Amino acid sequence: MSGTSPSLAGLVPAALRRRLADPRAPSFWRSLEEVAETTAFAAYLDQEFPQLAAGMASALDRRRFLRLAAASLVLGGLSGCGPEQPPEDIVPNIVDPVGGAEGDPSFFTSASLLGGYATGVLVEHRLGRPMKVEGNPDHPASLGATDLFAQAAILDLYDPDRAQAVTYAGRIRTWAAFISALDDKRAAWRAAKGKGLRVLTGAVTSPSFAAQMKALAAIYPEMDWHV
Repeated sequence: MSGTSPSLAGLVPAALRRRLADPRAPSFWRSLEEVAETTAFAAYLDQEFPQLAAGMASALDRRRFLRLAAASLVLGGLSGCGPEQPPEDIVPNIVDPVGGAEGDPSFFTSASLLGGYATGVLVEHRLGRPMKVEGNPDHPASLGATDLFAQAAILDLYDPDRAQAVTYAGRIRTWAAFISALDDKRAAWRAAKGKGLRVLTGAVTSPSFAAQMKALAAIYPEMDWHV
């Protein structure tokens, strides 16, 4: 801007030195006029470079920026401190999304458990039948990768030894019969505060499952949970 910028006449060298020595001041300047922030320089910017003038007018100092950033963090943290979210059911699609064709592969997110620790995976399925397990790129534990245990987990879904129906004493029973028998047990457990009820699980690291067990223990405080 030499030759067209406002004159430096009237600027006090001591003021310029103090401005340059300020540790909060920027490290780079376009000219000495910008250092001094004179009225003539502001008018020159407004006339020749209105975008730069607007930037100077709206510039934030370090202290104000930190205050605004801290306020944003506080407000963001408060938004996560609301009341506990109500429980929601996760169910599959009954009606396929628009644009899909029958037989096209679809994906749903799941988790592969190993030693009680979950790794996020994507499961490819066709017509509701799982076909392939891949890593979930959005999960911090896998980042899109997978291991042989997750790959082999698909075989568990087609294990012929999996229960195909509700059975009791070796005989197939209906789901309604199971619910009726469970209701009778619930009444007895409630009367005894859960005494006689035993729950057997593997290692639990899921917050959702742990919350369910906590809710169950609140209903039946005398129950036994074996891991």
